[in-house]
Amino acid sequence: MAVAKDLKRPELGAILRTALDAVVVMRLDGTIAGWNDVAHRIFGWSFDEAIGRRMSEVIIPPQHREAHERGLQHYLATGQGPVLDRHIEITALRRDGRELPIELSITLTRQFDEPVFLGFLRDISERHEAQRRQALLLAELNHRVKNMLAVVAGIAHQTARASPSMETFSASFSGRLEALARAHEMLTADDWEGARLADLAEALLGPYALAHDRRASFGGPAVELGAKQVLSLSMILHELVSNAAKYGALSQPDGRIALDWSWSEPEVGGRLLLRWKESGLSGIVPPTRDGFGLKMIALSAGHELGAETQTQWQADGLAFTLEFPAGPARTGN
Repeated sequence: MAVAKDLKRPELGAILRTALDAVVVMRLDGTIAGWNDVAHRIFGWSFDEAIGRRMSEVIIPPQHREAHERGLQHYLATGQGPVLDRHIEITALRRDGRELPIELSITLTRQFDEPVFLGFLRDISERHEAQRRQALLLAELNHRVKNMLAVVAGIAHQTARASPSMETFSASFSGRLEALARAHEMLTADDWEGARLADLAEALLGPYALAHDRRASFGGPAVELGAKQVLSLSMILHELVSNAAKYGALSQPDGRIALDWSWSEPEVGGRLLLRWKESGLSGIVPPTRDGFGLKMIALSAGHELGAETQTQWQADGLAFTLEFPAGPARTGN
């Protein structure tokens, strides 16, 4: 490690060689007298290029140069330096013109041939980027929590209106919260990027599709859903499963459920057709009006998914279809 000829002291050389941070030595006249390899890597100037130049021309951004020169003159006149012997965060200038955030500490030393300022500079770009990501994450989390609380409040209100007793309300509301929590857990596992439709179907119908039961089947092409779609479809499928358990296919020993999905416009892509079919029942009497579950399905499908739905009460059970825009078509299993 080289230093300026008139400052070639072993002690200074050791500091420049072993320091983990960039070390810049500045004379009282504002010129650079020392420059280590870390400074070269961070700022792009070699030792030979930096030595002898004014500090303000090398690493100090244009907007800070006047303040730097004034501060130096103030110190020479009064012996007072407000930035000495403390850590500050500021930006520095690379050779390519890019500014980067640094942590800076400056001390005055008289241990060498002349008084000089020792500046220790640490690149804190990664720290700033981590802080930026954390701020974005907190803002996004705050937004999602507010939205989730609004959804929960809406579910509670609508469930209460449709419940004849506290016991009924408690059971229905708990089930809907569990469906919401299940969808939230799936999204959290994938950093809220989305989830696969097959995984969502497995979570809701898997217990009924086991080898010892085989009362449900499901399948279709590989489909990646967005976060909003996962939440909406989770609530819709939960309502269908709950209705089937209370009144439909899952309430009868011979009842069956088949869920499948496909791209309705494969040559264009973008619209997904989901079909829910219950069978194995007899004596089906279509209801004179939709219950809360079907009303909630229709509301969630239309408002959250922009979907078209169709409900048919057939002789052996309920048939329900849902078609909505779900992004580009994908192939695979």
